[in-house]
Amino acid sequence: MTNNQANRSCRPLALVLCCSLLWACEDNADETVVVTESQPPEPEIILLQQESIALPSAAQPAHTPGSPSVVVTNERLINHFGSPDVNLNNALYTRYFLSNQATMQPDAILVLIPGFEGGASNYLVLADNLLRRAQQEKSLSLEVWAIDRRSNQLEDTVGLDIAEDTGDLTLGLDFLFGEQLGLSLIEAAMDGPGRRAVFYNTDEDTAFMAQWTTLVHSQDIDAIVQAARATAHNGNVFMGGHSAGTGYAARYAATDFDLDSEAEMPGYKNLRGLILFEGGGGSVSGLPVDEATLDMIEAKFDGGLHGAVRDQAPRCVDGVTACKESTATTDCAAFSNPVCVTPVKAYADGGGLLSPQLLAVSEISALDIELHGDGQPSILQFDHNNEAGNNAFQRVPQLAALGVFLGTAPASSLNLLGQFLDDDGLIAQIASFVATSVGFAGPEVDGVKTWSGYGEELPIEATPDNGPAPETIATRGRWGQEAEPSDLAHMLPMFYRGKTNFSDWYYPSSGLSVTQGLSLDTTALSAPPPLGRGRHDIENRTQAHKIDLPVIAFGGSNGLTPTPSSWLGFAAAIAPCGAPSCDGVTNRLVSATMPSEAFPSFGDVSGGFEVYIAEGYAHLDVLTAEDDDSNNIVAPLLEFVARNQQ
Repeated sequence: MTNNQANRSCRPLALVLCCSLLWACEDNADETVVVTESQPPEPEIILLQQESIALPSAAQPAHTPGSPSVVVTNERLINHFGSPDVNLNNALYTRYFLSNQATMQPDAILVLIPGFEGGASNYLVLADNLLRRAQQEKSLSLEVWAIDRRSNQLEDTVGLDIAEDTGDLTLGLDFLFGEQLGLSLIEAAMDGPGRRAVFYNTDEDTAFMAQWTTLVHSQDIDAIVQAARATAHNGNVFMGGHSAGTGYAARYAATDFDLDSEAEMPGYKNLRGLILFEGGGGSVSGLPVDEATLDMIEAKFDGGLHGAVRDQAPRCVDGVTACKESTATTDCAAFSNPVCVTPVKAYADGGGLLSPQLLAVSEISALDIELHGDGQPSILQFDHNNEAGNNAFQRVPQLAALGVFLGTAPASSLNLLGQFLDDDGLIAQIASFVATSVGFAGPEVDGVKTWSGYGEELPIEATPDNGPAPETIATRGRWGQEAEPSDLAHMLPMFYRGKTNFSDWYYPSSGLSVTQGLSLDTTALSAPPPLGRGRHDIENRTQAHKIDLPVIAFGGSNGLTPTPSSWLGFAAAIAPCGAPSCDGVTNRLVSATMPSEAFPSFGDVSGGFEVYIAEGYAHLDVLTAEDDDSNNIVAPLLEFVARNQQ
């Protein structure tokens, strides 16, 4: 057991002892107490604390509530926010810090970005482990500022927040699905929001997401980075991302934020280093961008995609005129850019598998586990109004997938959540971005399926051996002895605590698709003619080849970046390391083939490119693993931050 684990495991006992001592003192207040020897002071209980903050963003994309000339008429938005005065042009983050450092200036801040469908609290366990180690081993005060995308503002969690505060699970379930279950709105909800949850569709409700381009997200991130630079000692800010979040981090570093003049304001200049968790970051294509790709990007941005998403039908660049791809030159002949834009959904829902409703129930499930443990059927299976089958599983269409993948037999919420996340489960096999090693199905107790997790005896099937490490890129895949390093009990607050959560209910995929076809370098679009089309209003990533920051990358042998070769493209895209910790001689990449093609040699500390692969770790384990002997993430990350702060 590490010091961090001991600290956490002692907290409940310490609280009990503290309360017992206070009771004893009050009960014996009139008695003379003779102290024969000094007693050691009670150990300080250090808690991981959090607060969620919204900052105004410079990004004001067209059609977005809060942007100039936008009038909100959508009844769902008005119902959700209480008035038509809705402003979504905000940058969101959750600040994680230790309770005994709450008022200290942090020595450094890590701004971390979640991946596809991920929320800020994906970083809760990593923050807990890293911040404690930093204090204990380096006497450093660190903070993690975990980002939520602007889409998080559409998550209607007010009733879930009341359920969290009151411990009333039925209230939370009623807020989400009371209408389908025939429930009467609970008084606490009536006194609070006075309504049930608002959910948005993937077309007309959220068509404005079509304008939420990669540049919009980079501008949101910049608002948070600037606040972090003003807070941290000497402006020590590091940026990282998980999975698709590594792309957000790389794009931020490569962006020139001066959109109005020839001066440069590169994102990487605001940072001390880049951290890549289970994602490649990005690369620069050696091939020129074809004109058709650039035409489509402009047509999407200039209005075509907004109209296509809103109407779920192909539209010309004006967003109104109907068209077909096969007859685009005729249908869109009235426009200088005669391109037909095909529709996509405003946000990603995994073909219905990952609907906002399904993602929302994880908050209820986690609270159910906190309150009732592993011994009774999930609240999602509870029949209401004494009516057989009147439960969330069977009455809420968006939850039907849970029954298909997880079964309908009585199971605890811990079992259902474990099945949903575990890398060996059916859902993780399809949706690999949720894959986490959290244990194995436990025994059936009194007719209820349970779950066995971290620290418990697990069957051999939980940790199969996937064979030796691959030697070529072509054979890259799972390898090594699987591990079960993530403790679902430690992870539970990730799903419900505070004003953030585990998932991005409305991952804004439509706007992110606008610049599809471009690499980390967008000069062909962004630069003034003749180098480009001068459309820096769409994207302005012109700085990739100048990024001279030290980089550290982490992968899992059971994840999406199972070998160091996953980062060859990013290492080739950026400049040599110019940080004081680098020697100025060693290259980012030392050998692309030694000791093997799958395991190339990077420059490590001297060259400013470190890579660590955790054997047996799944995709999310690099963030959620306990700080035990199998974890080769927390310690190297701390050394990286300590070495590169100024």
